Amino acid sequence: MSLESTIAALVTAANNLTTAVNGKIASINATMATALAQFNEWRNLKDVEGDPSANGTIRRNLFQGFVQGTGGVVGTGAYGGFTSTDLGKSTDVYMHFRIPLNININSEMFWFNIKGYTYGAAKIIEETVVGYCYQPTRTLQNVSTFGNMAPAVYVDANGNIVMRILMPNIYYTTVRIDTMRVGNGRLFNVGDLTTKLSLAETVVFN
Repeated sequence: MSLESTIAALVTAANNLTTAVNGKIASINATMATALAQFNEWRNLKDVEGDPSANGTIRRNLFQGFVQGTGGVVGTGAYGGFTSTDLGKSTDVYMHFRIPLNININSEMFWFNIKGYTYGAAKIIEETVVGYCYQPTRTLQNVSTFGNMAPAVYVDANGNIVMRILMPNIYYTTVRIDTMRVGNGRLFNVGDLTTKLSLAETVVFN
């Protein structure tokens, strides 16, 4: 066999292999998408206590995060559900958590429990917040809060429901959040909460 024939045969074989691989890519992508969906379902259900469709069911570890500091002598740093933020100091810092509810759209009740330890303030974090996002009157109703870190719930300028806690000193603060399905509310999913660290009592989420 001549050199030209050998090269032509190799090119043909390479082309055939490329065609075969390309034909499998869609199948591989579909398999990966299915596996990812199954993993996400497992992740969402593994920390559920009770029937996911029933009231009173709790989802543990809806959110987890750590803040090293937000400026000043302790520097900055954050992990998990928080974004590293430089506020110029690490005292009197608010943690804001946007709940996926909006008074212009949703009519749902909610319950969240925030647990943790703030080393900088030498305090236990044990906060509970409840309320009702009520679309017909565009209001936040029947809010109640309990805890050490001035827990509160408010509506931002875009209608989002936001809960917050105040860290006297946020240096080395760790939190986790659990949720319960209450009233006509949903059982919130991992990844549903969005956060901001701020010196302001209220912030606006998109």
